[in-house]
Amino acid sequence: MANLLRLNSRYTLRRQLLLWVIIPMFVLIPLDTTILYKVGIHFVNQSFDDSLEDMANDVIAMIKESGKNPESFRMSDETESVLFSNQYDKTYYAIYNSSTAFLSGNLKLPLKVRHASKSKCFKHAEINHQRVRMLTLKSTYQDNAHQSHPYFVVIAETLNKRSNLHNRILLAIILPQLMLMLVCGAMLFWGVTQGLAPLNELNDEISKRSSTQLDPVMLKNVPEEAMVLIKSINLLMGRLRNAILAQNQFIADAAHQLRTPIAGIQAQVELALKQESSQRPLSMIGDSVFKLTHLVNQLLRLSHNQPEAANLIELKPVDLLALAQDSCVEVIHFALRKNIDLGFESHAYHAIPDFEIVGDKSRLKVMLLNLLDNAIRYTPNGGRVTLLLTELESTIELRVEDNGIGIPEAERDMVFERFHRVIDNSQEGSGLGLSIVKEVIALHGASINIESAANASGTVIIVRLRKKV
Repeated sequence: MANLLRLNSRYTLRRQLLLWVIIPMFVLIPLDTTILYKVGIHFVNQSFDDSLEDMANDVIAMIKESGKNPESFRMSDETESVLFSNQYDKTYYAIYNSSTAFLSGNLKLPLKVRHASKSKCFKHAEINHQRVRMLTLKSTYQDNAHQSHPYFVVIAETLNKRSNLHNRILLAIILPQLMLMLVCGAMLFWGVTQGLAPLNELNDEISKRSSTQLDPVMLKNVPEEAMVLIKSINLLMGRLRNAILAQNQFIADAAHQLRTPIAGIQAQVELALKQESSQRPLSMIGDSVFKLTHLVNQLLRLSHNQPEAANLIELKPVDLLALAQDSCVEVIHFALRKNIDLGFESHAYHAIPDFEIVGDKSRLKVMLLNLLDNAIRYTPNGGRVTLLLTELESTIELRVEDNGIGIPEAERDMVFERFHRVIDNSQEGSGLGLSIVKEVIALHGASINIESAANASGTVIIVRLRKKV
């Protein structure tokens, strides 16, 4: 339930897609607005600066046409009103000689020496508590001796027209950009919704199914990206269907296996009740109970070693050499009953043997006992069973070899299935031993292989487990 709550608290795919697109858009559009605004006011200011320069050139032209030098030149009020007339801004002018001394003008504008050294200089200044744009333009005139003397014309204009036009440009840029953001946001939401529609259809298709409806999901007009998900779901459905079929088959097989010894017990009890001497029937009842107990124990071991148990087992260092020796001791009575030569060997890779692995000791012992029990059970009387433990560089190899009936190559993959028995085998058993072995192997990330013995008679089962690092 906690995991489900955490899943519900995560971002939806729609929200995540919209965030991935809208956040960059909200960054790029203001950046684009700023760039457009800067470029726009640059050209506007350039135009106004050109107008200032034209005024300064007009003043210079008027000085030349008057035939007077700048010291004696005076502009009439009518000419000044025509030249500098402006309903939005005030325009000022001043004329300075080469020594930056004020000669004439409607206002004594500031002129610094560093500006006088340049032929043309634009700058911002403040006059009468108003911000102005000011141009200093250098020119020359010739005296009666035809010698050239520099002088400076300074034009200053307030910034009302510029500010108004800047605001209009900003408004003209921002409004369309806001409209663009709204339209793009709506189109993005619509597009994402349409793009996710197949996922909503898939959700509807799966949510309305019952727990027994495991047939493949079939949807039309599905994009390739969603089809990958549908294929994965269909594969999962197929695995679930096979797992349920296998479980049902397992239940049927288990019921059949349990019914046989129980029916035998019932028959022997009825026979014992009719006979005065009940020793033989009771002995047969004991054998049936033993088989039934063995089958139930195997079923319990199989259930304890299912893949779901991987999160429950506690892996610890295990001495596989000692565990193998203990397992051989536990089955020695079974081998002696059939006069089987049960042997144990070990070979070390290093000078100091190291047969330690990381695993679950009880489950590993169940694996060893089942391998030995299986080998002894299917080896004829007087046969041979050998457990060989070999230390390799990074793994430990465990081999159980017998000279019994052997396993045909065609059946080697099937012997790990539950209740499977080799064809033409008359030996009694639960059919679960190697299934349990396979589950233990899977829980420990090990591998198992089946080969024929060297003399082509018998079987060799090889298990490889990783050594402790």
